[in-house]
Amino acid sequence: MKSDRPPHGVQPAPNGIRPVQPREPLTRLQHLYLGGALVAGLIILLVLAWTVRQWQVKTLSSPAPNTVQTQSGTPAQARSASGPAPSAIPEAALARGTHLMIGCTNRLEHINPLYLGSQDERDAASLLFESLLQIGPDGQPQFEIALEQVYDPASHRLTFRLRDDHFFNDGSVLTAADVAWTYQLILSGSYDGPLKPYLAAIDQVTADDLQQVTFQFKDWVTEPDPAWFTVGILHAKTYPADLDRVFELGQESPLPDGSGAYRLVELSDGRAMLELRPGFAGDITTIEFLPIDSTSQFDLLQSGAIDLTISTWNARTQERLDSLPGYGIQVFSATSAYVLVHLSEDGEGQLNQAELQVAVLAALSHQALDDEQRNRLAGLGQKSLTCPYYRGIDDASAAVYLQDARTALEPLASLGWEINYVPLDWPELASMALEERYDLMVIPTPADEKLPSDRVLLAGTDASQALAETIAFPGASQERVLFYSQRLSQLTVNPHAFPLASSALGWTDRIENVRLTTMTE
Repeated sequence: MKSDRPPHGVQPAPNGIRPVQPREPLTRLQHLYLGGALVAGLIILLVLAWTVRQWQVKTLSSPAPNTVQTQSGTPAQARSASGPAPSAIPEAALARGTHLMIGCTNRLEHINPLYLGSQDERDAASLLFESLLQIGPDGQPQFEIALEQVYDPASHRLTFRLRDDHFFNDGSVLTAADVAWTYQLILSGSYDGPLKPYLAAIDQVTADDLQQVTFQFKDWVTEPDPAWFTVGILHAKTYPADLDRVFELGQESPLPDGSGAYRLVELSDGRAMLELRPGFAGDITTIEFLPIDSTSQFDLLQSGAIDLTISTWNARTQERLDSLPGYGIQVFSATSAYVLVHLSEDGEGQLNQAELQVAVLAALSHQALDDEQRNRLAGLGQKSLTCPYYRGIDDASAAVYLQDARTALEPLASLGWEINYVPLDWPELASMALEERYDLMVIPTPADEKLPSDRVLLAGTDASQALAETIAFPGASQERVLFYSQRLSQLTVNPHAFPLASSALGWTDRIENVRLTTMTE
């Protein structure tokens, strides 16, 4: 109820009619002040009118509705400057209110940061678990669990100081012991998950005290890659694995127990249900990951049955965009094939094995070659090399895999190398990869994103990883598209969200900032 008490220091006005006071004529100085104020007001109005005109020109010259949005790193934009009319958003989407529906093309088997095999599992894990660092939409690292860091290049050692206000579901504080245990599981010889080739530069991780953890790197590391510290941190108490049998976590993982904004309430039949934890802000209270059939994906979008989903970006998809006025899109690339390099030592005095490996990987990664490397690689072009690649399951897929192989090795072909491409079935290809019976090999990205054991993948900044230690490289990519309902405003689509994966794009950044349009508004 509004108080009748006047503000402090303000006296109540007297009752009755106040007498009219005679007005004094304006002085010369007051006339000058008044004239100056009028001139200033006129100038302000002119500037305002000019600003409005410039905004109108910019708006009229902006992309028309239904223009494909391909710019990343900023909050996802609607298809028009003014956004969609509420009538353009399907009623089914508006009726969901604070419930978010994700259409998954793969079933969610388990949500463990050490064993994530699909884009949808990564999205779910990023809501349940937090990491030392995040990579922001601008590509720059941002502290999450970490409070500060200190790197000593002489000892190849990086120390993180942690925050003390991040809690697991049981209320216990996330500590350095949890961080150390998470990475010790990955560094174990029995770990067989997809992160292994990315984190080969880390030698060991130790908890110095409750809130301080230290990473010891191998001698060839000159500068740590921030991507190495984006792994979701496990609650050590919930994951008491045997370091000699870490692979068991990939077979039957405990229920997720992280410090993120959401917690898992159900995981069954490939479907997952998450709910907002007490104490965390945000309009979205529940998030459901629902497996859907790819053939029904567009029907579900047209009816508004799902809020977000990912599809292949091809001509057929582009033709059907006009039938989805209530959705925005974001096109991105995902790694579709890896190149494995295991060149034998050259006995003709051209390049020894290590130098040849470095030069080849430099060429494949489009790095600058010095004159000596270029000349020697060009000279080796007279030597015919065989490149096995996956045959595929039919003629259409065989053509795609062959094109991926040619794309991946094009930098070597441009130097005059003669490469014979040999299609093989998966068992034979996998056997050759494990036994290192190849010079060059192109393999499709596995469904679980695992590379053959003990491979070191070239990733991150050039300064963070020596080419001499690398024997694998992302060789080809495929364009995909994220569809998102325009009832979600201020949704951030981050092209760097998952740097340790074949597909880096994510939509879970700053989910607490998302505002929802509902039927009640």
